[in-house]
Amino acid sequence: MKQNKLILPILLILLFVAYYAILKAIPADYNDMHDHAAFARQMCTGEIPYTGNFLVYLLVNVFSFFTANVAATEISLCVLLAFAAVYRYYLTLKKLNEVVEADKSSRWLYPLLALSMLFVFVIPVPGYFTDDSYMYIGNYVPNVWHNSTILFLFPFALLLFDLSYKQLQTYDSKRNWWIFGLILLNLFIKPSYFLVFICVYPLMMLYKYKFKKEFWLSIIPLALGFLVLIIQYVVIYKIAGPASKDASTVVFKPFYKNPELNVDMINIPIAMVFSLLFPLLYVILNIRKLLKSQLFWYTLLTFLFSVLIFFFISETGRRASHGNYYWQIVITTWFCFFVALLSLLKDFKLQGKTFKNISLFSLFSIHVIVGIIYFVRILLTGNYY
Repeated sequence: MKQNKLILPILLILLFVAYYAILKAIPADYNDMHDHAAFARQMCTGEIPYTGNFLVYLLVNVFSFFTANVAATEISLCVLLAFAAVYRYYLTLKKLNEVVEADKSSRWLYPLLALSMLFVFVIPVPGYFTDDSYMYIGNYVPNVWHNSTILFLFPFALLLFDLSYKQLQTYDSKRNWWIFGLILLNLFIKPSYFLVFICVYPLMMLYKYKFKKEFWLSIIPLALGFLVLIIQYVVIYKIAGPASKDASTVVFKPFYKNPELNVDMINIPIAMVFSLLFPLLYVILNIRKLLKSQLFWYTLLTFLFSVLIFFFISETGRRASHGNYYWQIVITTWFCFFVALLSLLKDFKLQGKTFKNISLFSLFSIHVIVGIIYFVRILLTGNYY
């Protein structure tokens, strides 16, 4: 990990420049980063209260010295996002070295792979071939560049996923406190991943430990997190939301289609296949050994529950078209790609450069190349759709 002494500060600067360029490239009317910086300024001046998921806005104000200045808050936000992305890179690289023992040949390969996980993207079929040429809309993307809160959430969701998986492998009661701390961080940044975590983690713990004390102790952090989630719901939808006919709430609304977007529901299964083509093909070619893998089932259930939440839970009122119950898919799709990449690297160690392994790695590379093209497209067109 010595190479990080050089890579991390350079990467931090490059990512800050990238986020600031994107913030300026995307029109304010369609840019969540502009909105989030504006929310921070409004919270700083007292125009609106700090809502349930307050942490990003508070940190923006802290690092802009509570000036409520447009340029200062936007720069502060981009610095925060750059730090979060570098931290995700660091965690990714650390996990690569932890799971697949590094040797001299992987000295620079693993940093490149960790960097590639910041860009990996879907193969946008059929979305790109419609009249609107969508690369993002209608797909199950593992990375976004325009939403501040999900970008800041990423490393902390990864930490929660990894630590909870360790609890599934070898139980440690002290680890419950760390899990609870990460649950709070996740909730205070953006509750998206916790909505999935609270569904999947207890199922996995129940399967592993049955109704033993390990299971019941592991439920305590979840129960406390659920109480915080309820408080957030009240703050966001009942207190901070406007008391009008346009007020928002959460509803069970299967397969809601945003009328503002021209997305054909019949393309959902096709988009899912091409969105996850690399991890899906890896699973198909290695299904026998994966069925015995606890990590595979944890990752699969995490992704499936994230999609179910998106399909069945929606918002009403002014937030109906915001798509806030999509964001957990970004996190869990990224997990699918990363877990498949880790497994493929282990296969290279054990099996060598077989045709199957080279083909899968080539497919992963295509996903990364498309992600780089998507990033450049945002900068050139100001369109992240």
